[in-house]
Amino acid sequence: MSSSKRRPLFVLAAATLLATGTTGGYASALEPGASGSGSVGSVDVTIDGTPVQQDPIAPCDVDGVPTDESDKVTVGDVATFYGGETTCTRTEDEEAEVTVSGEAFVTDVLRDWGGPRIRLSGYDVSCRTSANGSSGMVELRGIRGIEVPEEIEPNHTITIPGATADAAPIAKVVLNEFVTPEPPDGSMRLNAMRIELYPDGNPAGSGSIVVGSVACDPFGG
Repeated sequence: MSSSKRRPLFVLAAATLLATGTTGGYASALEPGASGSGSVGSVDVTIDGTPVQQDPIAPCDVDGVPTDESDKVTVGDVATFYGGETTCTRTEDEEAEVTVSGEAFVTDVLRDWGGPRIRLSGYDVSCRTSANGSSGMVELRGIRGIEVPEEIEPNHTITIPGATADAAPIAKVVLNEFVTPEPPDGSMRLNAMRIELYPDGNPAGSGSIVVGSVACDPFGG
């Protein structure tokens, strides 16, 4: 996407997951109800042997803090989260609803290795449970630094190449990341974006930056 295009880019991920092999007795045994959590983002990377970490920003949980918010958070020279809000609720039907709304995000960490600055002007990610499953949705706005299609399927992956043709990739960027257990049990985690440093391994960097994350489990796991 060229820098002259400043219209928002919307990503709708109507990801739905149903539990398989569960029974009513199993579900009732895990009362009082569904669980859910969310955060504006987090960082857990190592740069040239030095760990750089940021615990989940503005975390919420249906069984703990129901809402939270954050101002600008700068994580060393790795990333800046420009604030956001989270909400985690449980309905009268004992179903969980989680929403995260983030403002701008910027990371320059890849520029040290010849990669791009990656920016978002905003993002939203949400999930909710049903009687036997979970569904989620992601919206990304104003993506800069990487080429993306207008509509992004779950787990859309972009590889950031190294400086030379034979060099290992410096990062893997996963948009609309949809994470589920195997076999499926109805639970899910949805990340708006996750940037993994040197996915093939390199002492220069490792670990991941997560931007906008929610998790839902219909059986309260």
